[in-house]
Amino acid sequence: MNRFIYGFCACSLSAMLWPSLAPIWCLPILCLLVLCCLKKIPFLAGGIFAIFWISLIFQSLYLHQNAEKPELIQFKAQIVSLVSQNSDWISFDVRVLPHPPYSSYFEAMALHNVQRYYRLTWQKPAKIEPGQIWQFSARMKGISSIQNQGGFNQQKYFISQHIIGKGRVKRAELISHSTHLRQAIIDITVPVLAKLTEGDILRALIFGDKSQLSEQRWQQLRQTGAGHLVAISGLHLSVVFGLFYGLLMLLSRLFVATQHRAYGIGIILLAAGITLGYGYLSGFAVATQRALLMMLLLVTLTVVKQYSNSWDRLLYALCIVLLLDPFAMLSAGFWLSFLALTIILLAVKPEPIDAEPNLTHQHDTAQSVSVFISTKLYRFYQQAILAVKVLWSIQWRLAIGLGLLQAVLFGTMTPHSIWLNLLFVPWFSVVVIPVVMLSFCLWLATFCLLHLLALSPTVINDMGELIFFIANISLEPFVWLLALSDDLPLSLVQINDQWLMTLLFLLLAFAVMYYRRYNTRYASWGWYGVVMLFCLPLVLQIYDLSRQAMLISHKPNAAPQWQMHVLDVAQGMAVVLQRGQHGLIYDTGAAYGDFSYAARAIVPFITAKGITSLDYIVVSHDDNDHVGGLSLLSKTFPNSGIIADFNVEPYAKRAADQTCSGKLRWQGIELHFIDNTLHSVNDNDQSCVVRLFDGYSAVLLTGDIEAPREQALLNADITLAAEVLFVPHHGSRTSSIPTFIAAVQPQVAIATAGFANQYGFPKEDVMTRYQDRGIQTLQTGHQGQISFIFTEKGYKIATYRQDLAPFWYNQLFKFGETLKAE
Repeated sequence: MNRFIYGFCACSLSAMLWPSLAPIWCLPILCLLVLCCLKKIPFLAGGIFAIFWISLIFQSLYLHQNAEKPELIQFKAQIVSLVSQNSDWISFDVRVLPHPPYSSYFEAMALHNVQRYYRLTWQKPAKIEPGQIWQFSARMKGISSIQNQGGFNQQKYFISQHIIGKGRVKRAELISHSTHLRQAIIDITVPVLAKLTEGDILRALIFGDKSQLSEQRWQQLRQTGAGHLVAISGLHLSVVFGLFYGLLMLLSRLFVATQHRAYGIGIILLAAGITLGYGYLSGFAVATQRALLMMLLLVTLTVVKQYSNSWDRLLYALCIVLLLDPFAMLSAGFWLSFLALTIILLAVKPEPIDAEPNLTHQHDTAQSVSVFISTKLYRFYQQAILAVKVLWSIQWRLAIGLGLLQAVLFGTMTPHSIWLNLLFVPWFSVVVIPVVMLSFCLWLATFCLLHLLALSPTVINDMGELIFFIANISLEPFVWLLALSDDLPLSLVQINDQWLMTLLFLLLAFAVMYYRRYNTRYASWGWYGVVMLFCLPLVLQIYDLSRQAMLISHKPNAAPQWQMHVLDVAQGMAVVLQRGQHGLIYDTGAAYGDFSYAARAIVPFITAKGITSLDYIVVSHDDNDHVGGLSLLSKTFPNSGIIADFNVEPYAKRAADQTCSGKLRWQGIELHFIDNTLHSVNDNDQSCVVRLFDGYSAVLLTGDIEAPREQALLNADITLAAEVLFVPHHGSRTSSIPTFIAAVQPQVAIATAGFANQYGFPKEDVMTRYQDRGIQTLQTGHQGQISFIFTEKGYKIATYRQDLAPFWYNQLFKFGETLKAE
C-alpha cells in the first residue's frame, strides 16, 4: 500500500512540471492501467492514478473554456469571502450553485461534486456578507492573466483556489440572507478590535482577514520575512491544538484521580475539535483547509495507529490532502504548511530524562519529605530543560527553513529574516497566538454573559477592549521590530531567476547531507558526489558573471549577444532591452489608481532577469497604456535617463533628459529615433518611432502610429527594413497599411494586445495582411512574454506559455462553451 501512496504523491507533486493533462477520452484508459498495475507494480499504479485523478478534477472544474470574448451570463452563487474593497469597487469570491439543465451526465456529476468559484468585481455594490445567496448577472471571462518571468502568476493562483472565471457584476438580486455564525462573531468583535493599535494584526490572526493591513505594514512583513505569521497556516493550527491539548490535559490531571487511555483520546479529539472551530473562524480558506486537514489527519493517525512512525503519518496526510485537493501543489501555502509540519516531526524526538539524583536513603520522615520534594523538583527541572531544547530545535529550523522556502517561492529574501524569525516564530508560538486565542475565548464568554444581563453595547465593547488589551500588548514587540526593519540595510533583496535556481539546488544539497545522517547504505563518496553535483549551478553562476564582466569590459561597444523582452502587460506596451546587467525600456504599461503594470510585471521582471542598471526609459507618447508606469519606474530607478517628446513632469516629477530625435549608442546597439515630419494633432501619430540595429538584425518600434504617420515614414528618405516589427497601434484598423508592411519587410510581427481585450485588438483582418505575406505573427495576450536573443547569427524567439514555462496551468483559459475532449 505504501508503494502505491509513494507513487501517487510523487507523481502529484511533479504535476507542477507537466506540459498538459489527460483529455476526457483518456481517463477510462488510465483507470484500466491503474487496475492492471495495482498488484504487480503498485508504485507505477499510484503514478498513473495521480495523472487520472488530477486530469479528472481539472476537466470537472474547467468545463467551459472555448469562448475568448467575455459574455454576459446569469447564475446563482453563494458569497464566500470579500477579497478587497475601495470607495467604489469591491472584489469578492462566490461559490457557484449548480442548476439544470446539463449538457451531459459528466457535466451533471462534475457540477454537483466539485466546488467551483468565481472572482467577481462590483461597482457601488449592495452590502454583501458571507453566506448570502444572490442571483447574479455578470460579464464573465476566463482566468487567463498576464504571464511574465518574475511576476505574480495570478492564473496559477486562481487554479489553486478552484476559481474558474472572473467577471464584473451588472445586476444582482438577493435571494437568501442567512448570516453565518462566523459573520455574527465578526460583527461583534470587529468594533472592539478597531479601537486597538494592533487591531489589524489581531483581525488577521483570529479571522484570517488581512484586508485591514496597510501597504506599509505589508512592506514591513515582506522585508522581514514575517508574512507567514499573519496568515493562518499549519504553525497557527499546531499552536492552537497544542495549547488546548495542554490545558485540557492539565485540567484532567487536576480533577480526575485515575487516568485512562480513553481520557487521553478524548482530550486529543476535543482539542482537534477546537482547532477545527478555529479553522471555521478563519473562513476555511483553501490554504487553511489544507493545513487543517493535514494536522487533523496526523492527529487521527496518531490515535488510531499509535505505533506508526512519523514519516508514515506525514505520508498518509500528504496523500489525503492531494486526493481531496489535487491542485494543492500549485499553492505556496501548501509547501509552507507541509514544510512546517515536516520540520516539527524531524525536530521532536523522544529523549530520555536523566536518572534521578543519587540521594542517600533516609528513614527520618522529615528527610524523606525533603528527598521526595528534591526528586520532584529535579524531574521538573529535567522536563523543563527537555521542553526548552525541543522548542529551540523546532524554532530555529522553522525560522531558517521557512525563510529559505519563501525565497524560492516568492523570489525575495532579506538577510535579516533568519535572525528576525528566530525571534518572531518563538514569540508567536509561545506568547502571541496562545494569548490571542485565550483572550478571544474569554471575550466570547464575557459577551454572552453581558448580553444576557442586557448591558449596553458601549459597556460590552469597553469590556472587550480591556480583555484584548494583553493580546494587543503582546504584539507591540513584534510591531516595534517591524518598524525597525525600515532602517536596516538590505531590508529586501530581490533574487533573479538564475540565483533562485542556484539556491534551490543548494537546498537540495543540504537536504542530501541531512538525510545521509540517517542512511548509511551507500559509500561516502557517492553522497559527496551528489552534493557536488547540486553545487555545480553555483560554480557555473559565478563563472557566468565573471565572463559577462570580462566581455563588457573588453568590448564595451560591441553587442555579441543582447536580448529584447516584450512583456505581457494586458492592453498596453512595455519592451525591455537587456545586455548583461544593463537595461533599457520602451513604454511602461498602464496604471489605474493605485494599481500599475509596472509594479505588477515590469519591476519584478527586471529584478528576475538580474538587471541592476536601467539606463534609459523611452516613452512613445502620452497615453495611459504607454506612460502609466513611468511614475513608479522613475522612483525605482532614479538615475535612468528619460526620453520623450512630451511633458513627463506630471509622471516623473522631472523633465525628460532628451527628445526622440537623432541617434543613441547603447551597449553596442544603435537606436535611431526617426524624426516626426507629420504635423498632426492626433496623439497617436506623435509616437516615438525607434529603429534598433546591432549590425546584423533590426527591430522597428512603432508605438501607436496610424496610417498618416506610416505614409509620412514611407515618404521620408530613411531605412525602415527590419526583421522584427511591432504592429502599430496594437493591431488597430487605423494602422498597418499594406505599403508600410511591404517597406519594412519583417519576418516577425508582434501585436502588444491583452487577451480578450475590450477593443478587440488586434483585428483579424489586420493580422491577415501580415500572415498573407508569410510573416510570423505573435500576440502578447496569447503567448505571454515574448523574448528575443540576438547574436551575430540572427535571433531566437522564446515565448512564456510555449517555451519559458510550458506547463498546463499556464495555458490559455477561456470561458463560455463546453470543453472539447481533445
